[in-house]
Amino acid sequence: MMNLGQFTRFPAAFKDREKLVDKVYFISINNTKTDYGFEIISKTNKYNQTIEIHDEKINLRSPIKIMCDCQSFKFEFSHAVFKNGSLINPMQFIRSIVQHPKEKNQHDLASGCKHIIKLAREILKIKIK
Repeated sequence: MMNLGQFTRFPAAFKDREKLVDKVYFISINNTKTDYGFEIISKTNKYNQTIEIHDEKINLRSPIKIMCDCQSFKFEFSHAVFKNGSLINPMQFIRSIVQHPKEKNQHDLASGCKHIIKLAREILKIKIK
């Protein structure tokens, strides 16, 4: 499973997307304490994101699972995230995870979309307990 720190920044191959993160605005961010740790659900104007934190305390090394329903996540990143054991509800992404992306993420780098990157940063900022 990947950790929260891996989703606070883009891999070097996607560094040009960093400026897009600042344009993400959340309508809501809700968190729930669960048996495995925490579930954080957020919404932007068009998309929904979920991060499950499988740890008692939230820090950069906390193991997580993620999902976003945006097209970038679905077609570029879900395959690599699935391979690393960090995809929530893989059946929802079945067409995307059976083969790696052919165009935008040819090297199959595990990352989040701009929504997941922004949410990971917000989680660390708001210090959920």
